[in-house]
Amino acid sequence: MTKTRLLAKYSVLLLIGVIAVWQITTGNISFGSALLAGIIIASILLGINSRQIIQITEKGMNPYDERVWAVAGKASYAAIRLFAVISALIVLLGSIWGPQIMVNPYDLLGIALSCLMFMYVGFYYYYNARM
Repeated sequence: MTKTRLLAKYSVLLLIGVIAVWQITTGNISFGSALLAGIIIASILLGINSRQIIQITEKGMNPYDERVWAVAGKASYAAIRLFAVISALIVLLGSIWGPQIMVNPYDLLGIALSCLMFMYVGFYYYYNARM
C-alpha cells in the first residue's frame, strides 16, 4: 500500500472524526458517538490490514494477485445481483401491499448501502473459502 493511499484513508477517517465531534457538540450525541466508534473500529482494522500486507510483502509474495481480484470480482457481482433482485422484490411487493409511509431518503440509502456492504463481505468470505 502506498503512502498516498494510506494518507487518503486516514484523511477520510479524520474528516469523519471532525463531523462526529461537530455532531456531539451540537447535541446529537448518539450519532456522533456512533461515528467515533466506527472510526475507532475502522482504524484498528486498517492497521491490522496494513500489517498483514507488510508481512506478506516481506515474505516476497504479492498481496494483490489474480486470485484476490477474482474472489473480489465474484463477490461484488453476486452481491450486486442479489441486492438488485431483493430491492426489486421489496419495491414491487411494497407498492402492491405496503402502506403509504414516509421514509427519510438518507436513512433509506444508509440502510441499503449497509445491506449491500454486508452482502459483499459475506460473498467475499464465501468465495474465498471455496476458491
